[in-house]
Amino acid sequence: MLQQALKQLLEFLATPIGNWVALGVISFVVLGIVYHKRTRIPGLTIEVIPEDTWFINRDDNHRLAIVVSLHLINKSSAPIRIRDCKLSGYSPKAPPEKLVLEGHDTSIELTYPKHDLFAGAGGHPSQHASEYVLNPYTEQRMWVFYRSGIVTMTNMLRAPIVIKDMNRKRKSIQVAVPRNMEQIQIYREAAMRW
Repeated sequence: MLQQALKQLLEFLATPIGNWVALGVISFVVLGIVYHKRTRIPGLTIEVIPEDTWFINRDDNHRLAIVVSLHLINKSSAPIRIRDCKLSGYSPKAPPEKLVLEGHDTSIELTYPKHDLFAGAGGHPSQHASEYVLNPYTEQRMWVFYRSGIVTMTNMLRAPIVIKDMNRKRKSIQVAVPRNMEQIQIYREAAMRW
């Protein structure tokens, strides 16, 4: 059966219409590869900083607070001007002044990463710029704050993060965001009390 289908395909490709179909498919694939390369930010390498990447369930507003820290490396001779950094469709937000975890008999104030803050164009201009400039041949660290309308009891979120520059070129990676260990400890203590 497979040999007969292969024979019919080869006979079809030998006809003039088959030649045009093969040429069209090859052209479509080549155009897709060229488009993909032209839309990528050249020379940018992104790595997640795991010790400064976490999320918590916020009890005060029933949302997730997500902090993602990135190590950015510019290997090109031109500066990269980052204008957006979306996590699974969520835009960066200005972080609250403090995040506090409330336990049964304790409250823990979480500390934000010490890297540069990127909050995008929607944030307050006195706290940060609407673009983040990565100079040529440099490495920089930045962190981004997101708010999500969902509440989850899982201990790991996996989502794509997409960085766009001022020329609308992009770079994306898959990010694994673990729950903050202090919140896990609070949940464990609460479970022991039950």
